[in-house]
Amino acid sequence: MSSPRHVLITGGCGFFGAWICKRLIDDGDQVTVVDVSLFTKRWEMLMTPAEIAKITFIQANIDETSFVDAVVAAKPDAIIHLAGVQMPTCKANPVLGAKVNVIGTLHVFEAAKAIAATGAVVPKIVYASSAAVFGPDAEYGEQAVGDMSAPRPTSHYGAYKLCGEFAAKAYFVSNGIPSVGLRPLTVYGPGRDMGLTSFPSRSVAASIMGQKFDIPFSGPTVYIHIREIADIFVQCARDVSVHDAKVYTIGGDTVDTKTFVQELTKLVPEAADLITISGGDLPIASKIDDAQLRKDYPQLIRLPLAAGLTESVAMYKSMKEMGTLTV
Repeated sequence: MSSPRHVLITGGCGFFGAWICKRLIDDGDQVTVVDVSLFTKRWEMLMTPAEIAKITFIQANIDETSFVDAVVAAKPDAIIHLAGVQMPTCKANPVLGAKVNVIGTLHVFEAAKAIAATGAVVPKIVYASSAAVFGPDAEYGEQAVGDMSAPRPTSHYGAYKLCGEFAAKAYFVSNGIPSVGLRPLTVYGPGRDMGLTSFPSRSVAASIMGQKFDIPFSGPTVYIHIREIADIFVQCARDVSVHDAKVYTIGGDTVDTKTFVQELTKLVPEAADLITISGGDLPIASKIDDAQLRKDYPQLIRLPLAAGLTESVAMYKSMKEMGTLTV
């Protein structure tokens, strides 16, 4: 594996983007972020002003063709595609969800195709899919879902992510654009403040702030710390050996919400009285097999839930002391 000289990140001002930017800057890579607007709150949580100054920012709407021109002009060696709207927004406004999550993804691949047409090396694309391409546990019985399991999404969000995976395959077959799609489920850690699966992370912040907070689902889900996610995206982006359109499920610790809160209470005892749980299961399979990902990338870091929560609580407490912690 070799490190790309220049990585372009769509949606780089978001939760995943901030942690991936930090990792790339730490490793000495050149980073360009394309986002709908410059929002640095999450960057400031992780990086110094000097580190942030190393990031080149381009304002563009991913669902507009001008986005393609902006990416072509940047000529990155790799593209990490994170831009998208979350499950509640897709449910409330399916057309907007399709514009951003489907048309936006097509524009990323169109940009890579246009870069190749200039004679430059086609950039590899690593994009955020989701475990939401799978249906609820009842669809799979006792089996864990993996890379080759049948997708059965029951949400607009999951359907859009599945469309992106099929489009990625079509672009590889037609245009030779290599890609890796990654399917996380409940990613937690500082900076996670949007989407249905953000509630566990927000409950950690709330308990440290002494605020009552309800997590609106009670069933099991797969928890993976954001530092693991950043490591996975970066290692996949650096792997120049990929000449295919691959898709990987991402595993972690599968626990129900009660167990998550119990683990949190070990670190923040006040959580026992502050955090409540309502609702049922998430409409996404909770038993995830990521054996192929771990086989192909054996150097990936792994943070068990207890370790990830310990890191998160320490960082949240530091943010509270600085007056920057919000729920």
